Order: sequence, then structure tokens, then C-alpha cells
Amino acid sequence: MVAALAILSAGCGAVVSSGQSTPNTHETTTPSSLADLRNRPLKLPTVGAGKTCPTTASHDLSPVVNGGKGKGPGFGFGPGPAYLSGIVELYPGGFDNEVWLIEPSYEGPVLIRGQQINGSHIVAFAEPITFAVGGFSSAGSPPPGAAVTSVTIEGQAVPFYQELDLPAMSSTDAKGFWRMFFARTNIEAAGCYAVQLDGLDFSLAIVFQVPDAARPPA
Repeated sequence: MVAALAILSAGCGAVVSSGQSTPNTHETTTPSSLADLRNRPLKLPTVGAGKTCPTTASHDLSPVVNGGKGKGPGFGFGPGPAYLSGIVELYPGGFDNEVWLIEPSYEGPVLIRGQQINGSHIVAFAEPITFAVGGFSSAGSPPPGAAVTSVTIEGQAVPFYQELDLPAMSSTDAKGFWRMFFARTNIEAAGCYAVQLDGLDFSLAIVFQVPDAARPPA
């Protein structure tokens, strides 16, 4: 567990405006799956030319995660019930490691998509990674469609997609405790970015600045 968290802090770069979580009262039908959530449009904030990126502030969470996962990161970006965590800055090129945390009060799936809000670049996501020891991370759902890019990590070509699919709570998840997904992102250029997290009864955005700087050595 200590090693896994050390990896998180080693590969990373975004100071993560306060994206508010809003109920989706505009939908004519109630979504019940990740497929339904894909029909929800992206509603990300916009940034005018020369304007400051409205980055999302982090706050204390201190969740205790059950199921052999031990204690997860004690902070998160966003209003919940799903949060970006495990990282305080993202950099262009290569990949960064993140942890996505979900409160025990929400048991449904979460769809995550993102893009640059002062340009045209996207946020690409690799599928969540599971760990044989300690059950640190829950498994994700394979995204539909082809990969948009790949990154060589430890000699292996890892595909990255336009979305990250976090499935609903399963029978192997400990009811009443936080869920945690370890995943990676790839962002090709510096700029202001946002990710939208869609659940069955909420939608929220998290905004972060990717600096025009090289990633610090691990």
C-alpha cells in the first residue's frame, strides 16, 4: 500500500475551480448504466483568451477504505460524491497516476470524460489498474471504441481511451465503505482542462491547469 501511494506521487503534475455537483433534472429518462450516461452532453466551463484557469480546490476527505485496501488518500478535488485524488499536479506528455474516490453513499457507475477548455486537446484515460496484494484498486469497465493513443509504460504499450468507466458497486465491494480506482491519464499539451464526472443522479466538473513544464523526475 505504501509503495502504491509512492507511485502516485512520483509520476504526477495540475493544480486542481470549484466544480459543483448538480442533479440532472433535465433528463427525460432516468439513466441506469454507463451506456445511458454517455448520452449526457459535456457541460464544461469555458475560459476566454488570456483569462486565468478557474482551478478546482482540493479539500480534506480522510476516507477509510475497506475490503483490504487500507487507508486511501485523505484529500479530493470536486464536491463529490466522486473525487479526483492521489495527485496534485498533472503534466503534458507521458502519463500521470490518479486515484478516483467514490463515497459509500453512491453505489452506481461513474463516467469520466475530459478536454481542454481553452483549446482542442483531450484528456485520455487508461483502464483502472488492480493490485494483487491488498486489493488497492477496484477493476474498471472496458470502454467502448478504439483507443485514441497509447503510451509505453515499463516496456508495454498501454492503450488510452476518451473516457474512464467506473462500474457500479459489485458484490465484492464492501458495502458502506469508499470505493477507490487507480488509473492513468495522458494529456498531450499544456493548458486549462476539465473533467466531467457523471453519475446516475449527479454531474460535476473538476478544472485543473496543466503547466508548460517538464514532469519532475521520479
